[in-house]
Amino acid sequence: MAGALLALLSACSGYRPQPLQSAQVEAVLADPSNEQLTTQAAAIRHPLIAAVPLDFSKPLTLDAVSVIAVVASPDLLALRAQQQVADAQVFASGLFPDPQFSLSVDRVLSPAGEGLVTGYMGGLSLEALGDLFVHRQQVSIARSLREQLHLDIAWAEWNTAGNARLLASRLVYQQRALQVAAAADELAAQTLVQVQAAVHQAALKGDDLQTQTQLAADAAVRAAMLRREQEDTRQQLNSLLGLSPATLLQLDLTLAADSALLPDVQTAFAVARRQRLDLQALAQGYEAQQQGLKRAVLGQYPRVGLTLNRGRDTGAVHSWGPAVSFDLPLWNRNRGEIAVGRAGLAQSQAEYAARLHQTRADIAALLAALHSDRQLLQTWQQQAATLNGLAADYRLALARGAVTRLVADNAQLAALDSQLKAMELQQAGREERIGLSLLIGEPFP
Repeated sequence: MAGALLALLSACSGYRPQPLQSAQVEAVLADPSNEQLTTQAAAIRHPLIAAVPLDFSKPLTLDAVSVIAVVASPDLLALRAQQQVADAQVFASGLFPDPQFSLSVDRVLSPAGEGLVTGYMGGLSLEALGDLFVHRQQVSIARSLREQLHLDIAWAEWNTAGNARLLASRLVYQQRALQVAAAADELAAQTLVQVQAAVHQAALKGDDLQTQTQLAADAAVRAAMLRREQEDTRQQLNSLLGLSPATLLQLDLTLAADSALLPDVQTAFAVARRQRLDLQALAQGYEAQQQGLKRAVLGQYPRVGLTLNRGRDTGAVHSWGPAVSFDLPLWNRNRGEIAVGRAGLAQSQAEYAARLHQTRADIAALLAALHSDRQLLQTWQQQAATLNGLAADYRLALARGAVTRLVADNAQLAALDSQLKAMELQQAGREERIGLSLLIGEPFP
């Protein structure tokens, strides 16, 4: 018996303390190496995101930024660690309780020398028969929950890739817009100096100086706001990609043209019902609830336990025999667990229906915004073209001496303002298209 006990103990798992401040924690704080990112990006396996070859010798495209976010985001690294817990829970669901062994000894104290012996009683109990009855449901529940977690993680990866794509696209727009805003700021400042000199010479009125001062201040504030927004976007993108705040990314400044085709609400909603991983995750959760209800129904039947006894009393009488125990389903009959299971099933179904309803509403609102912004963008693009033409005409008129420099510069400022507004609407439409792809679970445009 001692040898068997030692053999069992040698097969047990050991414990070694693991400090919280470990090398793994420090590795998350450091920037991942280019080689590590290249290897992980090429090996990515995702139902909605394709692997992308990374080339850090060139500016990064939006596709490359999306994949880097999936493989390097600290939040996703922490989320993927939950997968190991789910795998362990599936493993645990397939295990049965260990049998129980009991041994008691009765030593005779008195009277002595009466032919009495030391008695003993040993028993081997097995309580796994009840678990065996619902073993299939236990394993099915754990597997469904593991698959639900896997789909939830994949959906989080999809949203992280989309957010990285959106931030990178916004950063490219802000870099372009800042160039235009800086040109407008410089032009407004130069014009203000000229107006101040003209007012000093009494060539212009004080009202002209006040107007030009306000235009110059607006241009300076707009350029400063774009610089601050650009830095905020850069920091958000670095955080999402698992990079340190000081890291400067080189982004490809070319952006694909906006597609003229937009789906209708019903078509996009049909695609979302088929493609969205979070809906598939809810379906797996519903399956786990169904298996849980089935386990509760089976639990109303008597649970049987078996014990094998072997003993000797103090009179040297040996005995052997089995013992069987089981529940009498008179009052409880597991009705509480059945009620909880049915309520949980109804709750899961209601959550699934609510998610579908919200998805359709979000798609409809985003498509309406896309159509509205497109019409507004066309208006502003036409106005920008008109103002650009007018500014060019004033430049020619200035060269002939037909208009003052103040008029020509203000016409150029108006053209730059209109150009910035058109760029802003174009970027809004681009972000809305990325948002639509995220909503319906289709590849990014």
